[in-house]
Amino acid sequence: MAAEASSDDGADERCPACTDDTLDKTIWVACSHCETWFHVACLRLDNVDDYDTWYCAPCLSDTSLQLTPRMRRKSAREREATDYAAIQEGRPSDPLGRWARLLAGYDPPWPSAVRRVDGATWTQAWMASAPDALDAPVLVPACDDAENPGAHIPGMRIPPRSTTIRDVARLVGPDTHVEVIDVKTQRSSRAWTLSEWADYFETPPAEREKLLNVISLEISGTPLQALVEAPRMVRESDWFERDWPLDRRPPAEDSAKWPKVQRYVLMGVQGAFTDFHIDFAATYVYYHVIWGRKVFLFAPPTPANLAAYKAWSSSARQESEWLGHALRDVTRADIRTGETMLIPAGWIHAVHTPCDTLVIGGNFLADYDVAMHFRIEALEIATRVPRKFRFPHLIRLAWYVAAGWHRRLRRQPPPPLVPRVAEGIAQLCKRLDTEVHKLATLDAASKVYQAAHEALSCTSCERS
Repeated sequence: MAAEASSDDGADERCPACTDDTLDKTIWVACSHCETWFHVACLRLDNVDDYDTWYCAPCLSDTSLQLTPRMRRKSAREREATDYAAIQEGRPSDPLGRWARLLAGYDPPWPSAVRRVDGATWTQAWMASAPDALDAPVLVPACDDAENPGAHIPGMRIPPRSTTIRDVARLVGPDTHVEVIDVKTQRSSRAWTLSEWADYFETPPAEREKLLNVISLEISGTPLQALVEAPRMVRESDWFERDWPLDRRPPAEDSAKWPKVQRYVLMGVQGAFTDFHIDFAATYVYYHVIWGRKVFLFAPPTPANLAAYKAWSSSARQESEWLGHALRDVTRADIRTGETMLIPAGWIHAVHTPCDTLVIGGNFLADYDVAMHFRIEALEIATRVPRKFRFPHLIRLAWYVAAGWHRRLRRQPPPPLVPRVAEGIAQLCKRLDTEVHKLATLDAASKVYQAAHEALSCTSCERS
């Protein structure tokens, strides 16, 4: 059976088909016969997910093997393929606006139950210890500081409310190529520059010939990064910020080798809608609306809701049924200009963009609900979400976190552990125990083995 894999710890390794070193080599596929791994990009294989079994050219050329690639069986009822990129990156999954109309006309309306707290509440101690901190999405109202709209949240910095899409283009680089998505066809193109995108965005909505989107533009390493700082609570809790060694974070142009998910710019156009989804590996999300408005529908990650989500996301029902009918305790949250939201781990949500909107946000993993992180990882594997739409380098990061806690707990006196963190460490050890058993079956030269060995032998992060 064909498999798609991310070179979590060896994207720079060559495969038998390597010819162009400029290609994105983070995604791999294995021959179903000889089990040799190839970069998908080197094969120019655009539809790897359509195969149940895939064979490399040498195996296919051996007539004695009588091999025939087998495509996955599809439903006789025509439907659009699930767009995992749309789910993870916030692109509208229904270009006809079907769910947006349902959202507007649903009767009875969903209760609006988002909890509001003062910005000063957002501290690591609150997130780690407060009994109700992570029970539901939490919203911090806007402040009066238009130059730094995040000033009322400890350690947070956000671009001014006067920031335009043209400003984003100027700071990131007007000639920077950016992925632009045609909402109707769901096809993307990198032929656009940010300057051209700004031209399009400045066109009044009624005059836009096509509905296009640029979503999840990661800005690390650009001048715009100087204006974006996640809340201190996030940075102090983030596994990557705390435990990934500083000397093992390649420069921005080589960012495929580390989890680059901390600083996103989302430029959503009027009418965009993202169907129900869970952020990859149940990451926490901080989400600030510079200007505009977003409408969220949330469902808690209860066993019943997760079971409904799993059944829906792995079946043909995605295109014909509204998951909201199967979810329990659905609530609505409107987030407006200047407001900031924290989405807890694993919450199922859908998002509507009623007007052009500019957002700053980021994803992070933390110690507070580790079981949920790995439960959603397992769900993603079970529902065959391609690796490139899952949290990058997750297991390697988990090894770094384990090594970091090992060092911290050896100190005298060891740091005090609140129950939420102690349980998180226990769940991390439980997950890595399965990796230990896997390592026992692998050759020491394998990428997975070397990644674990590198993390556990790391001495460059004693600062933590």
